[in-house]
Amino acid sequence: MTPRRCAALFCALLLTLPAWAAELVYLNTPAGAERLIGARYKQQFFLVQPYVETQQNLAYCGPASIAAVLNSLDIPRPASAALYPYGFFTQDNVFTAATQRIKPQTQVAAQGMTLAEVSAYVNALGIRASAYYADQMDLDWLRDLVRAALADPKRRVIANYSRKPLGQAGDGHLSPLAAYDEASDSVLLLDVAKFKYPPTWIALADLLGALRTTDPESGKSRGVVVVGQ
Repeated sequence: MTPRRCAALFCALLLTLPAWAAELVYLNTPAGAERLIGARYKQQFFLVQPYVETQQNLAYCGPASIAAVLNSLDIPRPASAALYPYGFFTQDNVFTAATQRIKPQTQVAAQGMTLAEVSAYVNALGIRASAYYADQMDLDWLRDLVRAALADPKRRVIANYSRKPLGQAGDGHLSPLAAYDEASDSVLLLDVAKFKYPPTWIALADLLGALRTTDPESGKSRGVVVVGQ
């Protein structure tokens, strides 16, 4: 094989390789902590993080994210026999007669939840929510949405993304966003798969790429759910 032919094959191979994201910055590092301290849009970290619990199984990232953001809002919480007389959203009681008409708990446990299903669940629980698909947004639009939502104490953001473009293990996932740093143009994601990753700073452009991936169950792109809107 000639040198020119080898060079052409090498270039073709490079074009087929995945475009990995920039290096992720985890919150439990000096750089991650410093970024949070300096971030302008960080108040929701202190509101949401106390309620983030590890998802109960590999498919419960949706219920875990929903419970975390709803507990962080100033809204009535459902009664719980185990916690009586205190109310609390859990990964179990987000399944009600109304939400299970959208998708039964057994199916969620086996398949997880799509972007539209997360939005529909939150609405069925009595809180307004809207789904936004990433193939219909650009970077400026996403940045404006994130900043506006994170600046509003009555709104929350749940991201539905693929881990693959970020270089993480796994694929489709859901977790809340809780901070935005203007200097690095990055967002802090509170990963509910706490057995895998701590809270993670992700460049907004990289997050958009992960949001634009196709969810094989819905056949649509992933995106974000804004709770309280």
